[in-house]
Amino acid sequence: MLTLMSLGILAWRPCRGREARAPHAAVAMLLLATAAVWVGSFGLVVHIIGGAGGTLVAACGSVLRSLLTGALGWWQSALLLGWVLLLPGRGLWRIGTDVAGSRPLLRRIHTAPAILADTALPALGPTGRPARRTVILRGLGTPAVTLGLMRPMVAIDARFWADADPTERSVVLAHEQAHQRGRHGVVDAAAQLLTAGLAPLPFVRHARDCIRRHLEALADDAAVRCHDTRLVGLTVGRVAVATAPRHGLGTSGDAVWRVRRLVAPSPAASWRDRGVLGVCTAMRRLQ
Repeated sequence: MLTLMSLGILAWRPCRGREARAPHAAVAMLLLATAAVWVGSFGLVVHIIGGAGGTLVAACGSVLRSLLTGALGWWQSALLLGWVLLLPGRGLWRIGTDVAGSRPLLRRIHTAPAILADTALPALGPTGRPARRTVILRGLGTPAVTLGLMRPMVAIDARFWADADPTERSVVLAHEQAHQRGRHGVVDAAAQLLTAGLAPLPFVRHARDCIRRHLEALADDAAVRCHDTRLVGLTVGRVAVATAPRHGLGTSGDAVWRVRRLVAPSPAASWRDRGVLGVCTAMRRLQ
């Protein structure tokens, strides 16, 4: 039941509409729903292996004892191994692939001050303090990107920085620094881990994209706290149409969705929002 209801929440995700009025709530709901699919599916596997009686904790203990003593049959071991490979295995593989792919760019960021001496940022961050771990790189391929988990760093494309006006520079810098301060890379990695094994389901892939969009929306909202909403919306409209980064979180991507939520937000809740609320209420009553 938990697995089916959690999959229902992912299918009726709150960000399918374009209003995006509560990015924090949307990200939290999608992550919790995906984690609940993991818990529910694992509980189903454990109960199939160890029997239908007792609580989940007791069933896990029974399966663990059987595993350590070698009492599990071949089909039981195969079922447990299949779950491990499908969900944790695919999730860790996806994160490892993304980390490996981002290493060349991270090395460039680390060595940028020594190799590109002319790339020191001539501007301060939105708080008036120098931007943290921020460099300018030639040939970045996207206006700006934030990479890293525990110590996120920002890279800004040299051509974009040279061609941008002061407002665009300030908005982009505020956006990327919001990714840094909010540790959005950790949230994005958690989303990759939780959704990779379920990605064959189309609505789970859309939920993964939805989490990324709302992380960008959170960074846009941080820029709004430093600038006028319409100004940020127009700047995003000019900048976000560029190529989105392959790794990490950047200013580009989902331009129409992001500009619409800033400049022309929907005042009314969509019928999908009401559907999600109904599913959550039903789950609460069944507990």
